[in-house]
Amino acid sequence: MNILESFKMATATLVANKMRSSLTMLGIVIGNASVIAMVGVGEGAKNLASEQFESLGPNVIFVVPGTQEERRTTFNLPKTLVWADAIAIKEQVPTISEVAPQITANQLISYRNRNGNEQVLGTTPEYLTVRSFEVERGRFFNDFDVKRNRRVVVLGSEIADKFFAQQNPIWKKIRVKNINLEVIGVLESKGSFLGQNQDLTVYVPLTTMANQIVGNKSPYGTQVSFISFAAYDEYSIRAAKLQIENLLRLRHQITGEDDFSVQTQKDV
Repeated sequence: MNILESFKMATATLVANKMRSSLTMLGIVIGNASVIAMVGVGEGAKNLASEQFESLGPNVIFVVPGTQEERRTTFNLPKTLVWADAIAIKEQVPTISEVAPQITANQLISYRNRNGNEQVLGTTPEYLTVRSFEVERGRFFNDFDVKRNRRVVVLGSEIADKFFAQQNPIWKKIRVKNINLEVIGVLESKGSFLGQNQDLTVYVPLTTMANQIVGNKSPYGTQVSFISFAAYDEYSIRAAKLQIENLLRLRHQITGEDDFSVQTQKDV
């Protein structure tokens, strides 16, 4: 049987069974479209996840209070993770290049007739390096600002747009909780990470946050929400994690279960 006769026979069969042929073709089209769509969604999710993890900064390690089980099941986390831990790790762990302790809390932010409950993050100047942020306008706070508990603030890009619209916010004052802070800078857009918009954040010196806004004090020193570290390179991350764990166990005099968790980007 030649090709022409085969084509004629196939055409005659399709014409004779129009409904069956249409349903078969429809099934093939839907099946192929579903496979293509799922592959596209999967690749899109993979690219989004990669972009968000890259936004964390290179070779980042996090230390958080409480075990992972405690963080899933209770709000009463240990209050033993303090600023002094961050300083000790920076000084004694050779695989760490930078450290950025931070205190986070939602606070009422207001400027003239605009207000909102926004995330306020108290940290140190090293935060820019550890988390790979860039300043768009003005400057970030420095060591002098931290030492003097200065009432200065740096805005995320969306916070700046939300409260100041088309105005230049530099040198203007916004109210955080019950104190006035002078805007000294605006950060470049960073986007979201794990559902949290990093551009809707207000940044203040760690001392200002601890002493004037939230009063984070514990018997062990200035309590922090967590600490971010930058390892020297990707090959140092595993060693840095082990060294941090050992040092904190020694500092916290732990003989049983840890009262902290050390997480790498891979862990997250």
